[in-house]
Amino acid sequence: MIFSEMQVPANPAGAARLDRAQIWQGLEQKALDAVPYVEAISSCREINRLGPTVFDREIELAGARYVERVWLEEPNRVVFTRLDGPVLGTITNEILEEGDELALRFQFALAIRPGDELPVSEDELARQMVTAYQAAVETTLAAVRDRIAEPVR
Repeated sequence: MIFSEMQVPANPAGAARLDRAQIWQGLEQKALDAVPYVEAISSCREINRLGPTVFDREIELAGARYVERVWLEEPNRVVFTRLDGPVLGTITNEILEEGDELALRFQFALAIRPGDELPVSEDELARQMVTAYQAAVETTLAAVRDRIAEPVR
């Protein structure tokens, strides 16, 4: 099983300051369409709406098809549970608050589905996942900053 956790400050020195609502909107948009946020995801679409805050989505990640159940726990966390695909498990994207500082924490616990073989070792998969999710955290925050910097029309 592959476990990882990373946390980055939402408002590093020199960056436009984001509030919880702005960060939440970015996480929600990433849940609905991950393509602009996770480089390895080439497609993402909702396939089944189970309720206002729960849906299934299908993604293509590094050439493999996955189905994930997504829970939107506004304004704190998004949880993705892999229901189908070669790598199963749970991924969380969470907004943390320590004093007046906000941070984003991404965690995952994943395992290769029994009977599946991947073209890389579990250690290499873990390295790839850490790299991809570190980039996703940074891309999410950058996309939110870009959106709030656009003039209102």
